Amino acid sequence: MDDRLILLCEDSTDGMFTAVYDGWTFQLHGKEVEIRSTDEYEPELFCSFRRIETDPEKAEKVVSSVRKKLGIRVYEDICYVAASSRAVDKGTVIFRLLWKALRSRPYRRDIMEELTDPWVIRALKIRIQVWHEFHRMLGFVRFRELSGEILYSEITPDNDILALLGPHFENRFPNENWMICDKKRKKVLVHPRQKTSYLYYPVSRAEKNASDLAQPEEYEELWKVFCRQITIHERKNPGLQGQMLPLKYRVNMTEFTETVQP
Repeated sequence: MDDRLILLCEDSTDGMFTAVYDGWTFQLHGKEVEIRSTDEYEPELFCSFRRIETDPEKAEKVVSSVRKKLGIRVYEDICYVAASSRAVDKGTVIFRLLWKALRSRPYRRDIMEELTDPWVIRALKIRIQVWHEFHRMLGFVRFRELSGEILYSEITPDNDILALLGPHFENRFPNENWMICDKKRKKVLVHPRQKTSYLYYPVSRAEKNASDLAQPEEYEELWKVFCRQITIHERKNPGLQGQMLPLKYRVNMTEFTETVQP
């Protein structure tokens, strides 16, 4: 039997962490475990594969173990890696990091500082790429008010960063009911007033409610007027603006809806 085992999982944080949980036993029994998303998998020679069903309980056990034994910083770094849409090897990177950090005694809470380790180097490259989009998105999110005093926003990020946005907007709008919808992945981050935000996957209701905005023109026009007032025409730099604010993000920003078609 082949010693190389590829675990195929859902392309989500829970999916990756479930594969890490199941992969631990296989690795202990001498398998060389790799983790791939089912969306990215292509058949390979000289290896076996197994499909892993997402199990929130298993994923939560991995999360709890990482946070307790390795710390919040390592956990956050791993979440950034899991959010990548480009890194086909992200599951394997996460598994290798956790395997090394949690198999050591004492636990390697400083694992991300080991810059000679190829898996750490790879993880940091992925993290930086995802972090750049996350950091940009903090300034690109635009809320509209729905009926019932609910703030609603739509985003279409390249990476799966919706859950990462939660802490920032919880701190910014703790006393508001708000929703941020990732249209590309068909899920919504929901925040009830003065509570913790959570992911809600069926977005049909959110999309339906979004069409029933409470006087949207008033809020959009106010923002457009503000942007026109602070604009200094002599200092316009379209090239630099394109670098700092790519066109793909402007579709969901009200100040650009006059010139950018959805």
